[in-house]
Amino acid sequence: MSLPQTFQNQHVVITGGSSGIGLCLAQTLAERGARLTLLGRDLHKLEDAAAQVTGSVQVASVDVSKEQAVAEFFEGVDQLDHLVTAAAGTVRGTVQELEVTLARALFDSKYWGQYHCAKYAAPRLSPHGSMVLFSGWISRKPMAGVSTLAAVDAAIEALGRTLALELAPRRVNVITPGMIDTPLWSARLSAEAQRDHFARIADILPVGRAGTPEDIAHAVLFLLENGFTTGAVIDVDGGQR
Repeated sequence: MSLPQTFQNQHVVITGGSSGIGLCLAQTLAERGARLTLLGRDLHKLEDAAAQVTGSVQVASVDVSKEQAVAEFFEGVDQLDHLVTAAAGTVRGTVQELEVTLARALFDSKYWGQYHCAKYAAPRLSPHGSMVLFSGWISRKPMAGVSTLAAVDAAIEALGRTLALELAPRRVNVITPGMIDTPLWSARLSAEAQRDHFARIADILPVGRAGTPEDIAHAVLFLLENGFTTGAVIDVDGGQR
């Protein structure tokens, strides 16, 4: 059975589109007729990702933490229907232990990166378009050692709620992913450690498993399609407590 072409000829820009959630979403939207632009820092990874997407897709190497780079990219965009800022980032350490430069770097990449994209995409965004920002479950369910990440995620949620008012009738929403099994974990843990980690997550969560990129892509798809949802922060975290 063919999928509904609800995004036919619509242009969707996805940051962090070279892997994980961003790539999964790109594949989902391409199947529904969207015209995609994937943003990221590594052009080779973006080109590899584009090769995995069947449909209209282009890529652009943009460091979203750099305001001028983001401004220049969106100056060249003539039509924009949706923006999804799925680029990820994290840092761990208590306030006393974590170097301030590392804390600032996380704000630069995860908060200011999304801020830059929202600011410079807004003038190009269709009156019926939308934005989906990304925070994380740590914002409202914190634990020791992630104070910087909790602060960044909370700031993104506040930004999204306010932008929903400032950019109306265009819609702005925020996705709050939980523990999602993506390629990012490979940079932190060995294959065996990843299996053990996600087995523990499965034991803890009410749904009995970790999340997948498909789970998050499904939630983003809802926010892009539902014209009566704005200013919302949607938890997709398996019942994380």
